[in-house]
Amino acid sequence: RLEDWVQTKTPDASELVLQMDIEGAEYSVLLDTPDDVLRRFRIIVVEMHNFAFLYDKMGFQLIDLTLRKLGHWFDIVHLHPNNCAALVRYKNAFVPPVLEFTFLRRDRMKARSPRADFPHPLDVTNYPVRRDVTLPPAFYGR
Repeated sequence: RLEDWVQTKTPDASELVLQMDIEGAEYSVLLDTPDDVLRRFRIIVVEMHNFAFLYDKMGFQLIDLTLRKLGHWFDIVHLHPNNCAALVRYKNAFVPPVLEFTFLRRDRMKARSPRADFPHPLDVTNYPVRRDVTLPPAFYGR
């Protein structure tokens, strides 16, 4: 469990950085982690897999619960679709199946201003031999 690992490796730290890419297990790990442990992380970078499961009722609930839990303490400061797979279409909407999120704990935020320049100039294509995936406008309110 993430809680056990944090307690063993960094029992007193409160400005941790978490990078997580665990091929779909991120939802259960984040939901299992108590809020007081999550709040010890200043930054959480997580690759969320199976994001196109938003179209499935149970998948939507799992993704929604995870993002709401993180949303209590963190803001999304960066979002990048991984180009490991093509966008998944549902009716007239498209969703990247894998998204890379960067969350910053709210008490570390200096200003809030939504971005609309996607891809961000610092973004790098995950698989250079494949065409990059553009973040659909629905993800940033345009």
